[in-house]
Amino acid sequence: MRSRAPESPVLHYALGLLHMRQQRPEAAGASLARAHELAPDGAYAYAFGLFLVDRDRAEEGLAVLSDALAKRPGDRQLLLALATLRRDRGERAEAIAYARRLVESAPGDPGAAALLASLER
Repeated sequence: MRSRAPESPVLHYALGLLHMRQQRPEAAGASLARAHELAPDGAYAYAFGLFLVDRDRAEEGLAVLSDALAKRPGDRQLLLALATLRRDRGERAEAIAYARRLVESAPGDPGAAALLASLER
């Protein structure tokens, strides 16, 4: 099927989400990975990175998210994901660093400020 599918990251991303809803994680992973490959600027990294984390491939997922953040340093979604994932892994210093960056990139965001405050307690 892949050979006949257009090489559109949007299409592969949509297929990945559809496969997730259909409880087909292998197909979802392949589609999300392809979307990420086709759009290496990081546009689909959030979904692919979280997919990897959810599939017990946390190191790979965190690497995908971190690489995407290097390309889009102020991305709220990526910063929030990295802060909360690091917090959940017990990596407090790393979580605080991401939360501080989140607050700097969105100074009026009460959720970002609350996350940082909770981590610094």
